[in-house]
Amino acid sequence: MTTVGAVRELMLKRLETEAANSDAKRDLEMALEELDVMWEELQGQAALLVRENERYAEFFEFAPDAYLITDAGGRIREANQAALELLNTARDEVGGGSLSDYIVDADRVQFLTRTVGLLLGAAKPLAWTTGLQPRGRAAFTAHFSVRAIPLKKSGVSGLCWLIRAAD
Repeated sequence: MTTVGAVRELMLKRLETEAANSDAKRDLEMALEELDVMWEELQGQAALLVRENERYAEFFEFAPDAYLITDAGGRIREANQAALELLNTARDEVGGGSLSDYIVDADRVQFLTRTVGLLLGAAKPLAWTTGLQPRGRAAFTAHFSVRAIPLKKSGVSGLCWLIRAAD
């Protein structure tokens, strides 16, 4: 908005100073009209993006399965409501914590080995079962599905996890 407003004001000042030249005046008026149309289109696109982002956030938050997003270091960046319930933790307690903290001690080395393998590109999308230890509850076997979130250039920016209690 600031940039568009500054360009618009600059064009209006130039329009005032070149009012004697009718060709220049007409060209500036047309440019101003085009600027206004482009600004309206940008506002419409921004509103559409906001709605799509809200839609994605609602889908993620209220999905029936537990979803987590971790960074390449295994720190939890996003967790939906089902994941918070599965881990028996509050949103403000899970963010920034390590997903491996919720893995039973006996399975943690294997969990970390698989995760590192995925980050290094040695493994394709993985699925396995392991012991999950929610806060303040008994451990249980959970099914993990994980896929790397690739960076545009190279490497992995994080991991997307689907977690379900094993039957």
